Amino acid sequence: MQRSQRIDLAATILVATLALAGCGGQAPSTPGASAAAATGATLTGHPLVGAWITEVTKQDLEAGGITDPAARNENSGRFTWTYGADGNWAQVQESLDGSPISNPVFRGTFTVDGNTLVMTTLFPTEYRDSGLHYTWSIAGDSLTLDLLDPPDPILPLVVESHPWTRAS
Repeated sequence: MQRSQRIDLAATILVATLALAGCGGQAPSTPGASAAAATGATLTGHPLVGAWITEVTKQDLEAGGITDPAARNENSGRFTWTYGADGNWAQVQESLDGSPISNPVFRGTFTVDGNTLVMTTLFPTEYRDSGLHYTWSIAGDSLTLDLLDPPDPILPLVVESHPWTRAS
């Protein structure tokens, strides 16, 4: 293998590893999907920028009417949402009890306007959307999100059951 091929392979492995870890993996950009990404602007210093964590238990989901064990396995756990100053976000989900999770990593772009947040999913491709709309507020190190017009009954349980805490 030539040196340039090794460098290309190493770069590909590094990007894939960062994307899976949710640490700096950059989602592909789409025109207009993120004001920051599209214009080269930055959200540096914005209060949402950084990592936020919440835990959703199977009991939280059951209390919300989710009775299917597979749906509770897939939608419970420790969720870390990371908002980048470049207008990209990533979500990494970890099981609390070793249950399998089919899609533990999501990525996309986001825009903020006042207390309105629009998060557009780009990956996994089967969950691509044109943007979910939220309102948000921060008190100390706690982020509260309210999903407006949820596309399914599970997502508000994941997003709204508990405040999100800023990761240290």
